[in-house]
Amino acid sequence: MKNKILLDQIEKLLREKKISARKASIKAGVGEDFIRNLKRYSNIPKTDKLLKLAQALDVNVNYFLNAAQCNESISPVEVNSPIPITTIYIRGEVQAGQWNTATEWTENDWIPLTVPVDRRYKHFTSFALTVKGDSMNLLYPEGTIIIAVNFSDIGRNPEDGDCVITIRRDSLTDCYEATLKIIQIKEDGSVLLWPKSDNPNFVKPIILPKMTTEYQGNGMDGDIASTPDITIQSLVIGSYNMVGKMNIK
Repeated sequence: MKNKILLDQIEKLLREKKISARKASIKAGVGEDFIRNLKRYSNIPKTDKLLKLAQALDVNVNYFLNAAQCNESISPVEVNSPIPITTIYIRGEVQAGQWNTATEWTENDWIPLTVPVDRRYKHFTSFALTVKGDSMNLLYPEGTIIIAVNFSDIGRNPEDGDCVITIRRDSLTDCYEATLKIIQIKEDGSVLLWPKSDNPNFVKPIILPKMTTEYQGNGMDGDIASTPDITIQSLVIGSYNMVGKMNIK
């Protein structure tokens, strides 16, 4: 059974919490048969569902993620990583489709996540988000946890090929929308945000107005004091996702 360690961890936690598998599944919002189906089909669930289960049972999501990665002969507590680790927080969700309302949870709902230290950015604050939608599914399938840092913190501009989180302010509602894409900066200053998907609905880039790569002001009238209408806010520096069988055809 390829998910034995994960199931053992879940069942141990259910006993400690004195809650049934059905009630825990319902509380997590993943379907009442979620845990039962793990036993029945011996599958490794998607990261976003493990995240919901961890929230419902009030544990660090790493409690499940570490177990899901281990094979049957290795106990999670026996794994001794030689690389330095740190704890960051999953702060919300980002849509990997068209522009969609930026979703950041309240700080009380942030979920701790233990990750290896990225030496390139160890002096800067990094954070994590869960990916929704499939416009970037060839890189980040829905449910992937991405790790990011803000460009304003690391002191550099976006560059061709960066995977970025871009924020747009709706001037009518004053609400913020976000999207996850790969950036291309053309010689004329225009910016293209490319999807990376096997969904035919996501083959064309989002084209941003001609503006400087700093994205100061609204980029159109030279007003660097105003709130930007569009900001390329964050650089994706890592990700975490369960890997299943690969299609080799």
